[in-house]
Amino acid sequence: AGSASAGGLWLNEYGDCSGGRAGAGAEAGTDDAASIMHNPASSTRIKDNRLFASAGALIPDIKFDVDYTTPRLGTGNGGDAGKSAPAGSAAYVHDFHSDRWSAGVYFLGLAGAGLDYDNDWAGRYQGTKVDLLLASIVPTLAYRVSDRLSLGIGVQYWYSKLNVHLNVPRLDQTREDARASINGDDSGFSFKLGSIYELTDRTRFGLIYQSEIKPKYDGDLKLVIPGGGELFSGFEESVSVKSELAFAEYIRFAMHHDLDEQWGVNLSIGWENWSQLGDVPLATENRGAAIPTKWRDTYHYAWGVEYQLDKRWAFTSGVSYDTNPVDKEDRNAQLPVDRQIRYAFGTRYAMSDTLSVGGYVDYTDLGKARIAAQNFGGEYQNNGVLGLSAFVNWTL
Repeated sequence: AGSASAGGLWLNEYGDCSGGRAGAGAEAGTDDAASIMHNPASSTRIKDNRLFASAGALIPDIKFDVDYTTPRLGTGNGGDAGKSAPAGSAAYVHDFHSDRWSAGVYFLGLAGAGLDYDNDWAGRYQGTKVDLLLASIVPTLAYRVSDRLSLGIGVQYWYSKLNVHLNVPRLDQTREDARASINGDDSGFSFKLGSIYELTDRTRFGLIYQSEIKPKYDGDLKLVIPGGGELFSGFEESVSVKSELAFAEYIRFAMHHDLDEQWGVNLSIGWENWSQLGDVPLATENRGAAIPTKWRDTYHYAWGVEYQLDKRWAFTSGVSYDTNPVDKEDRNAQLPVDRQIRYAFGTRYAMSDTLSVGGYVDYTDLGKARIAAQNFGGEYQNNGVLGLSAFVNWTL
């Protein structure tokens, strides 16, 4: 199972109002409890106790188009490989009635992947199924250093689960493929640091640092060889296995500026250290190997606007761009990611002074994600994810 090199890019939207502008400016604060999910320092700007909750769905459309292959691999394109998934998040900020200190707690998914190809597709020896989850619960603490500068920290307790399936070729090419699977989970601690600088009442800046998260998946490697007259036919074995993935550390800088009483503009730029992913170690009790990934660092850019129509209605829109982390020769069907472009539109409605609701829709274009492996290649004819979210904010 030498292709078990799953990895993932961070989620950029967390279900709150900033998702309606593709996450632009979120690290500079959003004036509700969800703000701490982006920058733990931002809670010093929030008065009274605040509660936030969101629910939504991620609906992918992922279909591969085979350019070249071998007779043994066939021409199967894998079908519609995307797996829809629910999404949700929650946050609470507590007002200590202090001029300096503020705290909160939030829960959300940080990263993930879900793919399910047909078992007879041309890339089945790279992968047939992938499930990857990284979620966390995070208490935060913030301190206002001066009237303009606030600092904050979030201590993340995270949980990650990985499940990868792929086919394995047999010596007798007329026989049904063997099947291999790797699964495991892990939990641990990481952190996020943040700062907010309020230049004026209309302009503020945010800067955050997310530490690396490196799960060590202790689980099982299972190999099944269907019966049929060949040596080892009918064989089924499961052994303990260990593997590691690195979710890259990153830095983001953001700006929010109110042009007037109605219009606001937002900007985010960032760097993600995906080159540290390096080789993915995979080891059983008696053997070990390192799977090269050859990823490189990526850069994130986002721009968005918000328009306050009246005292109740507000509208948002934005676009973001993430650079390509891997070349076509090294891309794997387990994570068909190329450059990413997000388009978003959202709205928010204030039902009262203490309750507001809203939602957004966004579409992420994951690029052609061309694969140029030795025995098969092609590109993804469809490769995108539709995101839907609804949220509610309470002042308690």
